[in-house]
Amino acid sequence: MSTTTTAPEIEGLKARLRETWMAGDYDRFSRHMEQGARIFYEQLDLPAGCQLLDVACGSGQVALWAARDGMNVTGVDVAPNLVQRAQARAKAEGLNARLMEGDAEALPFEEATFDVVTSLVGAMFAPRPELVARELLRVCSPGGTIAMGNWTHDGFAGQMFKLSRSSSRPRACRRRCCGATRRWFARGLATGYRTFG
Repeated sequence: MSTTTTAPEIEGLKARLRETWMAGDYDRFSRHMEQGARIFYEQLDLPAGCQLLDVACGSGQVALWAARDGMNVTGVDVAPNLVQRAQARAKAEGLNARLMEGDAEALPFEEATFDVVTSLVGAMFAPRPELVARELLRVCSPGGTIAMGNWTHDGFAGQMFKLSRSSSRPRACRRRCCGATRRWFARGLATGYRTFG
């Protein structure tokens, strides 16, 4: 049995993930988590004017809090409908935020572009966490902050997803990714790695 995940398998998985995020109304659901996003954002205690990138921004939970606070905000998400929703919300509030479609595994930005890079329950869904860690490090300026809020395997959400995971990822990817996110990020972000809460 081969343990190599091929490019077509990964691209197929990414297409299915994108379709999943485009189905239903995540924006409506995410409104119930806005206070959690506010708490996550406020823990960062950032000075005004920072260049902030929100990876897997969804409909703007963290990005919009940052924009309200006067940060220079860029948000990316794999689902164009969520990006459109975030753009509409920013426009309705008169917020200045650049929100666009993008892949957490291949961010469309130059090295060291952002002072702060965040992802709240978003980039953790990318199929190859080692690529995400590399990308977050690449676009974050030296001495900058990378903050992620992720579900854990042992928590309720992790256990719930464990039930459906066996059919949603290619076999080799399954073995690598299950339980690997924290390990990859801790190793990849080694300097200054710490957890909150």
